[in-house]
Amino acid sequence: MKQTLIVLLLIGMYSSSFAQNNQNIELAKIESGSYLVYKPIEKGYNKYTFELAKKKWPVELFKEGEQYVKILIKRVGIIDEFYVADLPTHPAYYHGGNDNTVVTVIDKKIYYYTWSPSKGATINYILSNGKPGAYVAEKEALDNYRNTIKSKQAGSRDERKSANAAIAAKEAEENTLKGKSIKSIKLKFVDSPSEIGMITVVAIGMEVELTNGTVLKTKNLGGKTPYTDFEATTKGGDFSGGDFKVASDSRKIPNDKIEIEVWSKFDSKVKGTFSHPINYKNNISYQFQGGGGQHGRSGVSGRSEHGGHGKDGKNIDVYAEKMIVNNENITKVTITNASTGEILAEAKVNNSNNITLNVSGGNGGDGDEAYTDSDNGGNGGDGGNGGDVSVSGNGASTLQLVVINNGGNAGSGGPAKTLNHYRGSNGSRGRSGSFNK
Repeated sequence: MKQTLIVLLLIGMYSSSFAQNNQNIELAKIESGSYLVYKPIEKGYNKYTFELAKKKWPVELFKEGEQYVKILIKRVGIIDEFYVADLPTHPAYYHGGNDNTVVTVIDKKIYYYTWSPSKGATINYILSNGKPGAYVAEKEALDNYRNTIKSKQAGSRDERKSANAAIAAKEAEENTLKGKSIKSIKLKFVDSPSEIGMITVVAIGMEVELTNGTVLKTKNLGGKTPYTDFEATTKGGDFSGGDFKVASDSRKIPNDKIEIEVWSKFDSKVKGTFSHPINYKNNISYQFQGGGGQHGRSGVSGRSEHGGHGKDGKNIDVYAEKMIVNNENITKVTITNASTGEILAEAKVNNSNNITLNVSGGNGGDGDEAYTDSDNGGNGGDGGNGGDVSVSGNGASTLQLVVINNGGNAGSGGPAKTLNHYRGSNGSRGRSGSFNK
């Protein structure tokens, strides 16, 4: 009882003395230097004592005007951890140095801890040149501090929002192209890619030099000029938000290049151009498989209790033609629906890469459970057949083509409700297609 009263008395002293002080006030009471380190050690369920570590940890405080904006803690005397104020004008803690760890100073003690809104603080260490109190008292003091100071930060948070809004407006004004006199626009890769093929996405940024010598850049080049300040025309793909996506059909890449022309949407007199050859080094795939059959639905108007049959995969003719494009050995591929003669796609692929064609049959739908006790279960649908693939042309031998033309899985029969009736029959698996090259 006596020990409990002492703890409660200490908690009350901490609460009344330090709950009002933000971290700028608390840090003013300490100095940069090396501090003793106390680690809580569990001695029983939820019972801890502090043990003194062998090595001191150096601490450095960073002050700007009257505000302590940052703390450096050299963990175990070796690892630099920088913690920044959560709210510089009225800070409650410092964060960012070590995952979820935060730092708060109260009564010349540096609390190194993690925080949960529901459970409060979990103290990992206390750095202090004085001896800490009981763990429960230190935790309660820290919890009370964090919960109390939160309401004190409201006005400062509003001030920060206003200040941030003003900063954002100033940055937007400085970086927009609106009202600016442009000397030149340059486009460049963010990272120069060594492999560019169909459907490849590459990041391309814009750098704008104004007539007064100022250089503005888009975000992907480290600047703040919005992508939406530009308009563009392209060949070979689409360009949006700093990303160029190469077309998925080679008929849309007439010159085997990425080609872009951009200008300010506020003034189209000055234009920037960009052109880069495509080496077609990218694996690509096409999906021409059959659709799956519907599952049975008993007792629903317009629907059957039996599973639907899977659809057959498309029969495909592939014409492969050898070509040299941008000094690379590539194969131009024309993919045709063998049943209708319709050209489904054209592609170009480097001979070091492959094309995958999926012409598998769709799965059969499962039969539904019997609707009543006097009904049998619904039958499963048949799987669709895999499509047939045939390859011809002088590039057939060098084309790396992966064909997936499995038959679709059979649908399962649905169960009956009683032993006097029968489960529906399973469907049949679809046959696999052929591949002739």
